[in-house]
Amino acid sequence: MAIRRRSYRLAEEPVTGAVRLIPVPASAPPSPLSAHADGAEREDQRQLREWAELAIGTGHTRSRGHSGDGTGLSYSRLPDGGSLLCATAPGGDVAAYHLTEADTLARFAEEWPITWWGAGETGEAAADPVPAAVGHDELVAFARAHETRVAPFLADVRRLFDDPAGRQLVVAEERPGAVARWIALACASLPAAYVPSLTFTTGAADPGRAPQHIVGIGPDADFDRGDPTVLDHLYRVHDGLGGPGSPPRTDTWATWTARLWLAGEPLPEAAADGDPFAPGPLVPRMLRAGLLTGRELTGLDGDALRAAVATLAASVADPRADPAALLAVCRELHAHDPGAAAPLALALARHRLGAARPEELPGELTAVCAEVPLDAEAERALRGEYGGDADKALRRALRDPVDTWAEPLRVALAVGADDGRGIDEAIERLARALRDPTGAERAPAVRVLDGVGSEPLTRRVLRRLADTPHTRRLDLLVSLADSPYGDWLRRNLDENAPLPLRLAEAAARWRAGGAGLRGMELFAKLTEVLPRRRVTDADTLQQLWWLVWGSSCPAPAELSWVAHTCTMRLLVAAGYGLRMTGLLAAPDGVDRELVGFAADLLHETQLPRRDRATAELLVVAQDLADGRKVALRQGLRRFEALCVDAGPLGANVRRGVFRLVALALARADADQLARPPAFGQLVAAGPELLDPYRAFMLDEGRRERLERELPLRPAEVAAYYYLWRPRERRGISHDWRRVAAELLDEVLGPVAVRLDDRQLSQVADAMLDRQGIDRVREWTAWRNSFRAR
Repeated sequence: MAIRRRSYRLAEEPVTGAVRLIPVPASAPPSPLSAHADGAEREDQRQLREWAELAIGTGHTRSRGHSGDGTGLSYSRLPDGGSLLCATAPGGDVAAYHLTEADTLARFAEEWPITWWGAGETGEAAADPVPAAVGHDELVAFARAHETRVAPFLADVRRLFDDPAGRQLVVAEERPGAVARWIALACASLPAAYVPSLTFTTGAADPGRAPQHIVGIGPDADFDRGDPTVLDHLYRVHDGLGGPGSPPRTDTWATWTARLWLAGEPLPEAAADGDPFAPGPLVPRMLRAGLLTGRELTGLDGDALRAAVATLAASVADPRADPAALLAVCRELHAHDPGAAAPLALALARHRLGAARPEELPGELTAVCAEVPLDAEAERALRGEYGGDADKALRRALRDPVDTWAEPLRVALAVGADDGRGIDEAIERLARALRDPTGAERAPAVRVLDGVGSEPLTRRVLRRLADTPHTRRLDLLVSLADSPYGDWLRRNLDENAPLPLRLAEAAARWRAGGAGLRGMELFAKLTEVLPRRRVTDADTLQQLWWLVWGSSCPAPAELSWVAHTCTMRLLVAAGYGLRMTGLLAAPDGVDRELVGFAADLLHETQLPRRDRATAELLVVAQDLADGRKVALRQGLRRFEALCVDAGPLGANVRRGVFRLVALALARADADQLARPPAFGQLVAAGPELLDPYRAFMLDEGRRERLERELPLRPAEVAAYYYLWRPRERRGISHDWRRVAAELLDEVLGPVAVRLDDRQLSQVADAMLDRQGIDRVREWTAWRNSFRAR
């Protein structure tokens, strides 16, 4: 190595006795590190001495740093582009050597520092360091002795060059020789161009002032190795003295390089271009050594795993990489993490398909999809990439008769062009041929599908056949099921087939012949095809309706059955409300479902006047019973008017609405009933209103509640007496006299006998204000007679 002649030793001046840098006399024998002089000294001696004193001041180990031998090496970059190499002998003497920039860049990586790490460690207090080679085997042994620390250390070394503001590395060891071997390991691992830039000192007297990348310290160094701030923010500390050290970083290049060191494998050269730390060049050697498996990759964290897989994927094209070994890694990784293995699987598949001849592509694509663990998305991508020509050929073939499509279809499916325009167009045209009204195209379409023999293709054609099943297409599906190709259709239908197809096939089968099913029986049979045998959506109801009744309506006797099978609301949602208006006149009974149907029908603008009145009558009656939306007085008047507009009501409707009104009257306050129009309706009513009213009032629970509450409401007692003991007047029906007398005795009588004097007085006052003194006397006589019974 060419090193400038000007060298220095740290020694005492003969005159003053001060310890300082003393130039080595020109007549002194050259040290092993300053082998040859080349030319006159041209450097500024004062500047060079300042640089040397600075380097030695931070790297000198005699007073602090490493205890014991006091030996060490340091290497620093200088402002002039050169560098300064310092060696400290066991006795404390220091030699400093100034290297030119040409020396540093041209030969530094080749000759230094791997062959000089033993310098000064012979145990003798020599004036010059003693060279001793540190070879590959010694570094392998050192790495194995410090196995868990190698990868984090190399990750931090790389970070020195990735991040210009990266933190210095502090390496704490018992002896500077151990620090030197860490540095040797770093230099042997780095790309050659980076080695001359790595500065270091094996033993820093003052680590805080050391400017080098890697700073070695000993157990006695003035440096707090356990300070959390130091460990997390100021330095990256690698502690070989039992301390915690900084949290380790993971890095694919560092992890794989460490594995090669531990296995004793030589490192390959870094990439000639691009990222010199790319782990790709490491892959072939790791695969050959069996150091890389899918199971081990799963131990990496998210970013590291993605980087490792990306490296493997990029190495697929490297002729030095073993495709079989990469495929084994891919399969093992896929078994543990399919998502992580996907990029590698796709790269392996593309590499293999790219080497196939065009005539081999269909078979090779099938083989690749079977052998390489591809997910569905990757497989579709490959088929799209390598099926382009087959898709074009298929589109050209579709211009010819249907019978000629089988082979182009088979090829397109084989290369996986199933997402191309050709396959989609073929599916559409095959479905159209199967729906052909003349039936002429059905035979060749069936022959093509049977000839190709692709179950997925047949399923897609059947799905397209059932798309948007409007009425005309349903008829064509029934026609297909009725044709000679109905057996082919049935053979390819299963429980997962489109519902319109299964309904059309079932309708064709059950309608066949003169004795086939019709109307309600056919509808009931078709519901067996449905999930849970229930119609639950409007689209399905429309399909069933068309298959059974077409554009007509169910027979009147079938209306109630259809309504209960499908629900009223679903019938309205499917657009069949107007076809079911017959239910308003003759339902099985009045319930909330019928009332909801009536409310929905009120939105139909084409509803006939009489049907509209009936529908509104049902809604008003239910609102009165629920005590909502309308006051009792207005509701009763509207009810009377609607009874007239609706004309003669069917028996079930009349019975149902009057029962709802009777419930409203039973729940109303007595004072409301004693006023028009409620009073007039009650006293003039017939059995259809009075019988349910009587039943509601005599209900055991209601009677018990009235007996408990009426003594506390004297005005209501007076109102009930006025209501149920009417005087002679026009319009009072015989039925009302009968019902009122019973209610007076059964409901009000038990209450009256329990009233005390104060309550009796309050009832009398309420009667007097409204009905007069005669009514009070009548009430008193009635009460006394009731008590005497």
